[in-house]
Amino acid sequence: MSELARPWPYLAQDIREVTHNVHSMWAGGVPDPWFQRYTRFPLTRAAGVTPDINPLLPQARRLASAASLSDLDYARNNTPTTMSSSSQHARKWSTMPIDTNAAPFLSLDYEDEVVYEDDQRQTIKHASICGLVEQLTRHDRLDVSFNETFLMTYPTFVCGRELFEILLQRLNMPPPPGLSDSDLSRWTEQKQKTVRFRVINILKTWLERYWMEPPTESTMDFLRHIHAHVQPLANVPTASQLITIIEHRLKGQDILKRYMTPPNSTVPKPLTPRNMKKLKFLDLDPMEIARQLTIIESRLFARIKPTECLNKSWQKKDTDRPPSIPPSRRTSISTTSSTSSIERTTGVNATILHSNQLANWVGEMILAHDEMKKRVSMIKQFVNIADNCRSLNNYATMMSLISGLATSPIYRLHRTWTQVSPKTRKLLEDMQNLMSSDKNFIKYREKLRAAGLPRIPFLGTYLTDLTFIEDGIPSHTQPPNVMINFSKRIKVADILREIESCQAVGYSLLPVPEIQEFIVRNVQAAGGDVEGMYERSLALEPRMAGEEKMNMGQGGYISTGSHMSSVVIASMAMR
Repeated sequence: MSELARPWPYLAQDIREVTHNVHSMWAGGVPDPWFQRYTRFPLTRAAGVTPDINPLLPQARRLASAASLSDLDYARNNTPTTMSSSSQHARKWSTMPIDTNAAPFLSLDYEDEVVYEDDQRQTIKHASICGLVEQLTRHDRLDVSFNETFLMTYPTFVCGRELFEILLQRLNMPPPPGLSDSDLSRWTEQKQKTVRFRVINILKTWLERYWMEPPTESTMDFLRHIHAHVQPLANVPTASQLITIIEHRLKGQDILKRYMTPPNSTVPKPLTPRNMKKLKFLDLDPMEIARQLTIIESRLFARIKPTECLNKSWQKKDTDRPPSIPPSRRTSISTTSSTSSIERTTGVNATILHSNQLANWVGEMILAHDEMKKRVSMIKQFVNIADNCRSLNNYATMMSLISGLATSPIYRLHRTWTQVSPKTRKLLEDMQNLMSSDKNFIKYREKLRAAGLPRIPFLGTYLTDLTFIEDGIPSHTQPPNVMINFSKRIKVADILREIESCQAVGYSLLPVPEIQEFIVRNVQAAGGDVEGMYERSLALEPRMAGEEKMNMGQGGYISTGSHMSSVVIASMAMR
């Protein structure tokens, strides 16, 4: 293939190396052949790129900034973030056909340990760990989607120490024996240099974006081990950045801050009552309550990290360990580790807890009133809050609220519900139909795909999908040729990308501390005494003839038999 026909992400690497060499020239150094190769065409145009990706190509003014980005950084900044197609876009424009006419000494070393999905040899199905790491750092093409998937899911098939040692082997790989001087020079230029650059780039991206090792003294020793091996390579492009990242990690500093970037839009003025000192729930505007709940929910959702979604780790205790990992066929490095590579979950469990507390809060607020008229007003208020959450694309809070309205202590209040206006009941029914579990939440999933940003998805569907993948798809192939089932990791990574796409953009809303404190105080005070709530419901409206007794569902949730709530999903996911 012509050098000018290489796809843009691969070309970005070359431009970075050109920039490095230009700096070397200014410093009195001599540029290597990369510089002569890529000064033969104007930097405002890349030849040989297919028309469907031309809109993605940046102009000359962006080339200089690309020089400071890693391969994954650049691709992430220039790949569409549409939830349903981001991974497909990445796979489409970040790969290139394999050159089958390459000299044998330029071929892959572990190609026989990789099984592809089809004859196009673009998507990996199964592979050994050495085969995967070679794909991660291969010299002849760059697959951004594969690299992202690998780094997002690596704790499910390899421990961090083994991964580094295999990368180190790639970094220091020896030339094939028996090469002539010309072939050795060609191998050095066309394979070794690129592989070394790739390894440094992967290490940088790993430690900066996908570091999932627990904060222990053992991990600090591991970081010092990495630092000792990388320090002598400071002259390799981006190695100095890697060294800086390692040093920050050693100081305990968080490299990647997960801030949600608000979109460029007008911030609406808060709808607050005149008397902010003595807030009353029914006096608050349902839209403003929805806004403040959305701010609270978005903060929780932003805390979720990819590592929390691997190996069903939200179900595990601190002492749990990931399943044993079969050793790779071409490495003698031990995979044993005294600690898990997966951090204790925080964001996922906090989100589940908040969802359950919201549902309990709805029930307790309604049942707190002896007067039927007050209960009707409470139901109307919560329905309107949920509807406003829907208008804000906050499906997580909306689901929690309508789940609270669907619990048996509230659902069975027949006389109360008869006094609720048809308009309010229709509004609630529309939301319940949207969040119906029929056909795996198909209506909700379609709505979420069509929704713009910002949005907060209902986490329960993702946890259910991840649970089905983990339980239903084997992690490795059967003996005697045990390989890592990478197609399983692709499915997991696609879900993680959806979560990350929703985290990418935040809300332009102003916090109202008084209202938030009022909400948080009341939500956290909701005890979740399900049996007590049911007894209170019976006291308000005694059981009618033919009414069934309370049906306790999983995790103490009282099922209505109508719609699957967030509490049911959370309980199922926590099993």
